[in-house]
Amino acid sequence: MVILSNGRPDWYKWNVLLLIICLWIGWHYWVYAFISSTPFSLLGAQGLPPPRYGTDFYGDYLAVKSWLSHGNPYVANSQPTSFIYAPTSLPFYAVFTLIPFESASQLWVVASLSFFVVGLLGLALTLHDDRRWVYVSLALLLFLTSYPLLVNFQLGQNDLLLAGLVILSLACERLNLRFLSAGLLSIATILKGPAVLLLIYFVLFRRDLQYLIRFLVSTLLIVGASLLVVPVSLYSYWTWNVLPTFSTAISLNTDPSFLLYPNESVIGLLVLAHLSQITLAVSVTAWVLFGVFSVWVTSKKILSGHGLLRADAMFLMNILVILLFSPRNTIYPYVGVMLPLALFLSALLIEQVNLSYLTLVAFATLLLNSVLSPNFLYTPILLPLELIGGLILIISLIPIFICPSLIFKKT
Repeated sequence: MVILSNGRPDWYKWNVLLLIICLWIGWHYWVYAFISSTPFSLLGAQGLPPPRYGTDFYGDYLAVKSWLSHGNPYVANSQPTSFIYAPTSLPFYAVFTLIPFESASQLWVVASLSFFVVGLLGLALTLHDDRRWVYVSLALLLFLTSYPLLVNFQLGQNDLLLAGLVILSLACERLNLRFLSAGLLSIATILKGPAVLLLIYFVLFRRDLQYLIRFLVSTLLIVGASLLVVPVSLYSYWTWNVLPTFSTAISLNTDPSFLLYPNESVIGLLVLAHLSQITLAVSVTAWVLFGVFSVWVTSKKILSGHGLLRADAMFLMNILVILLFSPRNTIYPYVGVMLPLALFLSALLIEQVNLSYLTLVAFATLLLNSVLSPNFLYTPILLPLELIGGLILIISLIPIFICPSLIFKKT
């Protein structure tokens, strides 16, 4: 890092160097990996079956097609379908079924990327001066080196789109567009339920009860509007037959169809240890304890100064707690960590933090963005690197709130 005569880092030169590295990675690695992991590799190809790429999205596509034909999207041939999202999401997915699957799967990738980019840029608007460009550079670097991102593209999951919505919600909150922020979080929750746990940050940590009211109003308005096209019977079926399955923890390591995508949550380890009976209790306990922690730290006098860094750390911790203690979690949901992590890292680089702490966070970041496949060095090993990196990172975030002297350099 280049240092000016006044002791301040020359962030302009640092960012130019980092952007050059990003361009190099993009040109030599990411463009090929992106095309190989998405339906765009099928452009001009003949005779290939539709579900070769975007297999999860293909299941959603067929389920919504069934709904448009007045069928039940949650059942096919007397068996549950892979579509498990709330009935409120059906009109959104129905837009993609208006075109053939090959085109719809490509549009899905473009839409997901668009939401993510808008979220990235929206959050950049809340930052100032040097930190804005440090954040953008780090976000690009994490984006171009993310293995969970490529898995998300290959399966056609909606986690990248959700990541954009969640970050846009954070950006709107910091730009004082609070009703829009609550509305975006409501949409993210409707598309994938665990996003509701971000209310721990928005309501408890920020002590903003009005945000909860805005969130509930937004949710009721969206659900009410969906009733114009979605029958109440589907809500009833989903509530009694699909929603209860969300609490059922499974270990994806034992499922051959998920061999390359190990369970990346603490709950998955409990299942492997044959402790399935306590998984729901562990998840709920972890989320409740985190909520209590978020309220407790805001009342400590030790937290004077570094307010924005603490807020960024708490938001990142909230994301990690959701992922680490979800009953079902594989690699691809970790795309939701990229932008909160870039935001936190940019704060660390601007602040005067100890090099040892920065190194620890960087190591956890490396694990969160990586993979160790069963074929690594031709040995049948499978390590949940995202889980390990997430645990290291969440532990490293705690001292920011209870003992900041361990983090910051003495002046």
